[in-house]
Parts: sequence; structure tokens; C-alpha cells
Amino acid sequence: MPKPFQRALPIPEVLRPKSTTVDPDGHKRHLYKIEQKAALANIVPGLSTPILGYNGTFPGPTIKVNQGERITLEMDNVLPLFHPQWGYRLDTSTHLHGSASLPQFDGYANDLTGRDYCKDYEYPNFQPARTLWYHDHAVHNTAQSVYSGLAAQYHLHDEVEGNILPQGKFDVPLTISDAMFAANGSLGYNDNTHSGLWGDVILVNGAPWPVMKVQRRIYRFRILNASIARSYRFCLSTGDPMTIVATDGGLMPAAQQVTSWRHGGAERYEVLIDFSKYPAGKRVELRNLSNKNNVDYDFTNRIMAFDVTDEPVDTSGPGAKALPSLLAPSTTMSLTSSQSVKTRRMRVKRDNGMWTIGGMTWDEVVASGYKKVLANPDLDDVEIWEIENSSGGWFHPVHIHLVDFQILSRNGQAPFAHERGPKDVVYVGEGETVRLLMKFEHQRGRYMIHCHNLPHEDHDMMAQFSVGINTNDPDPNHPVEAVRPHLINQPAPAQGSREVQAPEATQPTQTSTPATTAPVPAPAPAAAPVGQKDMVTIAAARHRLRKDVTFSGTSRYAGSTAATSATVVLYDVTPGRAATRLGTVKANSLGTWTLTAKPGPSKQVTMVKAESGLGGTATSSVRTS
Repeated sequence: MPKPFQRALPIPEVLRPKSTTVDPDGHKRHLYKIEQKAALANIVPGLSTPILGYNGTFPGPTIKVNQGERITLEMDNVLPLFHPQWGYRLDTSTHLHGSASLPQFDGYANDLTGRDYCKDYEYPNFQPARTLWYHDHAVHNTAQSVYSGLAAQYHLHDEVEGNILPQGKFDVPLTISDAMFAANGSLGYNDNTHSGLWGDVILVNGAPWPVMKVQRRIYRFRILNASIARSYRFCLSTGDPMTIVATDGGLMPAAQQVTSWRHGGAERYEVLIDFSKYPAGKRVELRNLSNKNNVDYDFTNRIMAFDVTDEPVDTSGPGAKALPSLLAPSTTMSLTSSQSVKTRRMRVKRDNGMWTIGGMTWDEVVASGYKKVLANPDLDDVEIWEIENSSGGWFHPVHIHLVDFQILSRNGQAPFAHERGPKDVVYVGEGETVRLLMKFEHQRGRYMIHCHNLPHEDHDMMAQFSVGINTNDPDPNHPVEAVRPHLINQPAPAQGSREVQAPEATQPTQTSTPATTAPVPAPAPAAAPVGQKDMVTIAAARHRLRKDVTFSGTSRYAGSTAATSATVVLYDVTPGRAATRLGTVKANSLGTWTLTAKPGPSKQVTMVKAESGLGGTATSSVRTS
């Protein structure tokens, strides 16, 4: 068990671009490359902890960029095919959380990159300065992959923020998470029947309860809650207030002084602490008062410590001596309820063991061919979304992709002081109803809304909304098909074309727990080669005993063409009993197929096999909850 306050606070490396060019319209474009790979970390003294890391570190390297400078990020998957501890397939999808990216670069859950493949992400960086973060978002396995280490900060700067807030070494990222460890130093994982994981060790930038030496001046801390379930209520051991200057979407209209604040999963708060009031030699602790329905242990009430030094104080740069009051207006915080054209209401709750949002699960989205949506605002519409949590027992940090929103009210009262800025995650506590005001600007396409308690997200608290499109029409920005992964160190295919990943990167096997979702292909005009068999895949497989059964997948030829004439037969191949035929379906014009029934078979199906009349086969385990 690590002891608190024994390690110096590590600061993640700032990633440097491979190259910088200028786009035809005059904007700089930086090219970055990151490898997702397995590595060992020194977290528990004297032991090595296996992790998954961006460039092999946890947290991954920080990316810093100025507003208006574009980024192309080559994200290579060189992970093992299966997770070394937990056996699921390590296909990945990278979400830049807080960016108004095009759908095909947003880390859509089913936009998967298999081993030995690279996805090229493009980030526009036209929004105001803010703290973003990038993390894995692969369908049904986000919790374990983020917990294993696939998380890092991304800082977007602009002139406004650069002139009023501390910069450089006085602008400090704090990525806070919790973990549990086995005796050999490896990570333990127990999500308590998908309700959440609460570890007994608090990590800051990957170190347990670290210490930071500080000068007697103002520091800026970018605090990210990267825990997969735990929420925090931060405070100082001295009881002194801290000054919150920015929320998820950037600067607040006015700074807010608070002695503590509630901080849910994936939320980011930029906080100023003035150490000039303390004498040299003083230790100030950042502590955790916790919240309802966390699981707390002996030392989870501590986060880290600051030791005030007597070294000469560097007061160069902005924000060293004076705390700001007025900060910056924003489009989001200037919206008014009278601009709203529609109010939508949705509940977050647990139905028959499945987490739902607005009555929808992600399996339903996949089974619909990515057509089913929770909402369909037009581009530039302003709407109010009311989210109710009346099911009891859990809090839900709800994340809405693409947009920043304003919290109008919480249970009819004004929002808390700390959340009076542009947000993209809202803490919906037990018995709370929040009203959010947002403008659906910047991009058209399909985007996700989900709970950022990641075991909830994975089982199956995700839905999608569309902006300015009909999901039945062809979509040039299809989140799965518009830009496909390509082999590492080979040129990316032209946007809109498809390079099919090798069978190893897409085909489930029986040797380990397979991925439950695979990419759904778009139609291709070319005819299939004569005599070529199709490659059938199982995209989703679930059987809830005495309730329903859902199987869906794809059928395509190995080159690029959807195998639209394929007839797929599904078999129950649960180990320990004879194979049984479940049904027959035909692939549609997109090469996708779906078999649903309610109620399903009377015996629990745990393994299913698909056989195509054109020769392809695939086997997958079945979700039973």
C-alpha cells in the first residue's frame, strides 16, 4: 500500500509535433504521432504495474495548441490483441473530449481501430481556450481501457486566457484518478455489477498522493477527474477558498471563490490557489470531502499536498499576484431561454439491469444501423434539455458531445457557483433534475450523449443525437465510415474511401472475450470478385433471458463491397450443449443484418455463431445483461 505524500508530483511530458505545415487558407497544421501500447509503471513502491498508455505513459503526454492552429493526430494501435489481464479485444477509439470535431474524428464508440492500424484524427481548435482531454472510447470497454491508463490532457490556449491566467510552469495539469491494486502491483478491477469502481488509492498524474513544492504566488491548476466512477468534493486543509476561473468549455464570465466543490467524472475545473498567504515551510493539503454513493477508504479523503518554499518568487507573466474577478463572455453563457425552440426531457436510470438514458441503450442504436436518435436538432438550433435522475442510488455525470451548454437550474434553483461557466459534463445527483441550455453549432452529423461513470456507459448508458441531418440519408460525415483506419506507416486512404482492416483486427474468436462491436461498412459501387466469399462479422450480441435477444452484424467481401445478397444463419453454440439454430436473416443494401426476438430462447445463450450462405463465418460471446 503506498503511503501518502512520499512522491513528488510528476508532470506529464508535453508532446512535440513531428512537423508543422500551413494549410491553403493560412492556418498552421501540426502533425502529431502517438502509439497506444502496453507498458509498465512505477506506482506501488517496489513493484511494476502493467498499464496501457499513450506512448506507454500514464497519464499520456499533454498536447498544447493555440486557437486556430489545426492538428492531425496519427493514433497507432500497437496494443496486444487482447487485454493482458481482462481478456477483451483491444480495439480503440480516441475521443478528444471538449472538441467540436467532425463526427468522423470525434471518437464515436463504434469507430474502432484494430491492432497494427492507425486512425488519423483532425482537430480544428477554433473554440475558445479550455482544458480538454483525450481518452479511449471503444464500445463496451471504455471503463477498463481508461482505467488501464488511456487518458491524457490537451490544452487549448488563446490570447484572452494568456493575458490573465498563469502560464508555463505555473499552469499545472492535475489528472486525478483512483485505483485498487493486487499484491503483485497489478491493477484490480471490480465494477460492482456495472455500478462503478472505487479504488482505495488516489493518483494524481499517475502518482499516489504526491507532493508539489510551490512558490509564494498564485498557481493555476487544471483539475481533471479521470476516475471511471468516483466523484470528489475538493477543499484545502486550511479551509481557505480557491478561485475557479474556468469550467469544461473555458473561461467563466466571472471568477467564483469557493471553499469546496463537487467534481464528477470527466469534468474539468481550472482553479487558482494563492500560496502567497502562507509562510515558507507550510504544508497545504488538497483534500476530498467526498459525495453520496461513493465508496470511501482510509486515505481517500486526501488527494495531494503542496509544500510552500522560500525560493525566490517568480512574478513574471500574468496572474502571479492578483486574483481576477471578471473574466470573459462566451456564446454559451450569453444564451437565453427565450432563444430555445424546443425543450426535451429525458431520464437517467437503470432498467432491468441495463443503464439507460432517455429510455435508450447503445445496443438499440447499433441495431438500427446507427439511425436511431434521442434528438434531432437542426444546425444552429437552441434547445433546453432537462435531465432527471429520480431512480435513486447513483449519481450520473452526463456528457453531451459537440456542444458546450449552460446549466440553467438544478431542482429549480440556481446552479452551484462553481458550475456557472460553459460545460460539457453535468453532475446529475441523486434526486436531481437539471435544465441545460445549448446551441447546436459548428458541425452537422451524429454525436453521442452518455453517462461518464464509465461502467454505466459500457452497460449501456449511451445514446446519440443528430444535428442538421436525416440519419436515413447518405452522410458524408458518417462517424464510422467517412474516415477509416489504415495500416500503420502506410498512407491513409482518401477521405470517403475505405481500407478494410485485416481479419485479425475485426473478427471475433473464441480464444478470449471478443469485442462486441465491429465497424459497419458503407455500400460500395464495385461488384465483388467472382467466387470470393464474404467476411461476416457479429457487431452486437445480447440475450436477456425471458426478455429479448438481439444479434446484428455485417456482411462484406474482403475487398470493399457490401455482400448484399448474403443470407446469414445464426446458431446458439453455447459450450456444453448441442448447437441450435436461432434464425435466418438477409443482409440489406448496406451489407448489415439484424435478428431480434422477444422473448428470446428459453435457455441462456452465451455464445453465438453466424454462417453466411456466401461462405463467411464468425463467432462471438453474448452479453447477458
